[in-house]
Amino acid sequence: MLSRITGTEPPVVDQAFVGSCVSLGRHAATIQLARKDDTPVNYYVGGRLAASVKEAICKGTLWGIRREARKPGSTFVIKGGKRPSQPTVEVVAES
Repeated sequence: MLSRITGTEPPVVDQAFVGSCVSLGRHAATIQLARKDDTPVNYYVGGRLAASVKEAICKGTLWGIRREARKPGSTFVIKGGKRPSQPTVEVVAES
């Protein structure tokens, strides 16, 4: 936003997302963890624990956005890893 206000080119954002959260109602969720290059790892958290963690992540995200608005540049961002040029296609064969 500051770049738009000042009329300058915004910096490139290189942010990693280390997981995905899926809500399954008020009391259940699934969290799939991922590497810095966005490829999934063979680990997930589910159920009520995942719902609690997801809620904490959502609240923390809002807190971070508010903090960044008050003090630009204060947010810690995990840098992304090298990403493949094309997505990997996974073939699963039935046996």
